[in-house]
Amino acid sequence: MIISHATGSDLDAILALERLGFGKGHRWSRESWAAELTGANRLVLSRHDGHGDLIGVATFSVGGDVVDLLRVVVDPDRRRQGIGSSLVRTGLDWARAIGAERMLLEVRPDNKAAVKTYAKLGFAKLARRRDYYGTGVDALVMAVAL
Repeated sequence: MIISHATGSDLDAILALERLGFGKGHRWSRESWAAELTGANRLVLSRHDGHGDLIGVATFSVGGDVVDLLRVVVDPDRRRQGIGSSLVRTGLDWARAIGAERMLLEVRPDNKAAVKTYAKLGFAKLARRRDYYGTGVDALVMAVAL
């Protein structure tokens, strides 16, 4: 399995992962993903299986000395195989290489698997953002020093 920079040719496969990975009200749009793929100060990583099928994607944004992990999507049939972790580790390596001092992310507190994975990667709970994902749905802010 290979991690590479995602390109516009990955957009349809990324959207297919979005449909599999998130409920209708929580999916990013085609326009949002297209902006990630072409935007300045962005890194979008993709991971393909041995057949060339997209099985995971992660996007990162740089702002000064901070990198934000914006989104990780893994094919539900391929979860708990280290795919998301490998994408985040690659993003962490990239963030260090460009001189960032820390990485931040938001995650739903009830997404226990993701919270546990991020903690294993060195992220610590920093704060809670009330109603971040909608009324009554908070976000846990996590950070790791680079």
